[in-house]
Amino acid sequence: MIANNSTGSNLSSIIGYGTFITNNLWEDKPNVEVCLVKNFTRIYPKSSWFPYALRSNGSFKALKFDVNKQELETLDIIEGVYEGLFERVKTIIYLKNNTKSSALIYIPTDKTIKSQNLSLELDEIDRWKEEISKCSEVLKTFPELLM
Repeated sequence: MIANNSTGSNLSSIIGYGTFITNNLWEDKPNVEVCLVKNFTRIYPKSSWFPYALRSNGSFKALKFDVNKQELETLDIIEGVYEGLFERVKTIIYLKNNTKSSALIYIPTDKTIKSQNLSLELDEIDRWKEEISKCSEVLKTFPELLM
């Protein structure tokens, strides 16, 4: 069964896997849930202040939440979509009870991957979990993010 990816035609489901989580961007959004993102690995290079999601055969836990069109456009600006730094792509996610859904995820473009020398080997333990563990509100609300 594939769940609908939004609660209304004007909402889009987004995957928060880095600063969207630690900056509590999800806090006032509808339908916030922990999800499993497959076919991607989250890396947090030591030289960076935010993580990246790279295509792989791996997986990681993140938050899925819904945003309206204006919020989505703001996120595109924050993520540097118009500058070619990140791209927003649709991917399959797994919610509780292994229910399939889809959501949008921001991933680095080939240009960013090359300029930042990004690779899966830069972070083999998902160091961003350490950042999540410092956010008491996130841990209190979504302890399964660290499981």
